[in-house]
Amino acid sequence: MPRDQLRQTLHEADLRATGARMAVLELVRAASTPLSHGEIAELLRDGPWNRATLYRNLIDLEKAGLVRRTQLGEPVWRFEYTAKKHGVRSHPHFLCSACGKMVCLPELTLHLEGVDGCREAIIRGAFEIQLRGRCDDCLRKGSRS
Repeated sequence: MPRDQLRQTLHEADLRATGARMAVLELVRAASTPLSHGEIAELLRDGPWNRATLYRNLIDLEKAGLVRRTQLGEPVWRFEYTAKKHGVRSHPHFLCSACGKMVCLPELTLHLEGVDGCREAIIRGAFEIQLRGRCDDCLRKGSRS
């Protein structure tokens, strides 16, 4: 995405287009899978920003609806760009239980009727679907989870 388009996206979300914010948005937007704060900090380590600045910008981007934060059974938040093919609503992910690799899965339809205790959450889309197992690389290596 050209820098002027990044800037416009941020302005439309009522955010200032700071260097750190533009770098974080550009990185998350280009990523093919959700990234953790640690991964983002590592990828942007040559920039002038510290980890706290990058985290604050991730939270600002989430509040503005430009990124989605997800946690899939591990103590790590991961962030992904909301305007990807999946749209704003949550979508399924696969999490490797051996190496921790996370992959976005294609959309799926889940039909649930009469589920007591979470009917409203399902209607509002306030849930996440995840598959856990070993990724292809770990299966080939013979890793054990």
